[in-house]
Amino acid sequence: MFRDNIVSIHPANLEDNTHKSGERLPVNSVFEVSYSWNKEAIPTGGGDPVYMMVEWRYGAPAKRLRKIAPKIMSRDLELLLKPEYGVQLKGIYGCRSKETDIGWVLRLGDVLKGESKQILLEFAVGPHLSGKAAICSAYWSTRKLKQSQRILLRREQLYIQYTSHLGMLRQPEDPKVEKTIKLNETVPLLKQALRAYERGRTQEGSELLRRHADALLIEAARKQDLDYLTEAEIVEKLRYHYGITFTAKRQNVKEHC
Repeated sequence: MFRDNIVSIHPANLEDNTHKSGERLPVNSVFEVSYSWNKEAIPTGGGDPVYMMVEWRYGAPAKRLRKIAPKIMSRDLELLLKPEYGVQLKGIYGCRSKETDIGWVLRLGDVLKGESKQILLEFAVGPHLSGKAAICSAYWSTRKLKQSQRILLRREQLYIQYTSHLGMLRQPEDPKVEKTIKLNETVPLLKQALRAYERGRTQEGSELLRRHADALLIEAARKQDLDYLTEAEIVEKLRYHYGITFTAKRQNVKEHC
């Protein structure tokens, strides 16, 4: 479900959605974007890290059971992020990205009608006076079907709230963003554990995966959320698989020595 800072973009209201030929996007297409911080506000001393979840969708939510393939609404959706001075974009999770002279270019692929997608951004922000502060500029662009020139769909400024009010700072994190953060920890932990296994540190790799699986199980029980349970089961299966695989490899090496 889309929430917090929803932006419905109707091409008829945009100034930059035309090619030089004057061709427009279909007038019945609606591009929805949602930005959600993991915290309602951050302290005036700054925050590292702070996370933003970005979600987008073209049109109404897709039905689960489809009789026909979903329609491609646009090709090669891209998001250009230009952080403000003193703001660092430290992590981008869920898509391919590249740093350029003008900012970070996030490649988000094709957009299907009714399909929702999301990414997670990790920022480090410096100290600031209480109030709303600009974090970065965002530029959404796409390619019209069978065309090569890019179309600007949306440009906007993203903000975060600074405060010294303890009541606001003690507010719980957004549960949806918190969940996305936790689930996105799995891939880098798997890579770290795999490196340990490959270097013969089997116990270290196993412990990394076990602790992460246990943390996911705790979240599953605390929040009654099956997504955490599913992720924990995947991690445990990989821990078992890695254990058998690398134990067998070491045994083969010993036999040939």
